[in-house]
Amino acid sequence: MDELLVARVRLLDQQGRSVKAIARALGMGAADVVGVLNGAVSGPGRGGPRCWVNAGWSRSVDLEGAPQWAGLDPGASDAQEARGLVAVLVAADSTRSTKARVAGFLLDVWCLGVKNALAPEPMSESRLAGHRGLYFSAYEGHVQVPADLARALVFGAAAYARGFGFEPEGEVAEEFAQAAVLLGEPAGPNPIGFGRDGRPFFVNGPYDDPEAVLRTLRRAVGDDGFHFEVAFPE
Repeated sequence: MDELLVARVRLLDQQGRSVKAIARALGMGAADVVGVLNGAVSGPGRGGPRCWVNAGWSRSVDLEGAPQWAGLDPGASDAQEARGLVAVLVAADSTRSTKARVAGFLLDVWCLGVKNALAPEPMSESRLAGHRGLYFSAYEGHVQVPADLARALVFGAAAYARGFGFEPEGEVAEEFAQAAVLLGEPAGPNPIGFGRDGRPFFVNGPYDDPEAVLRTLRRAVGDDGFHFEVAFPE
């Protein structure tokens, strides 16, 4: 079954729709809907990674080139302001173990790319459920998405930042390299647009060096090629 259709079934289920309502909305048979919800049906590449992103993720990216994914975000129309941060969680199932390998990514999709990464760790389904709740606890919730969407977010944000001179460093770089293996290779050109209003937009976090970031941006795109919102420590 098409991976996007599977994701839409799961999204409608998370919104509290009944099996019959989901079947009517998507033009499916009720048995097929039940198969998706019970895990008996997956998208292409059965056994590929299961992926989740925070609700509201789409407010921080441009999906004009990816309209097929625009309906997969239950927080897209919320009034809360976008801040350019997207969290991605990935679980790769194993045929030789009941535990999945679970990794995570924190992305600055407006400027810096990979802010943090969690290297793969084996988890049972019960532990994964608890970990997933904690992982997205700072957000408005989370939603399961196709692996292609997760790849586009992770690898696209990394490539966007690399274009300005930003790369993961030290332990983050090592954990990102290990975590990225679970996602596999991106397929084709990335349809997601990064930055804000067509330009990098830097909003500093507690562990960023604002002066160094601004110097790098000025070298890459000039004084007028980016926006920023910086709070310097007193």
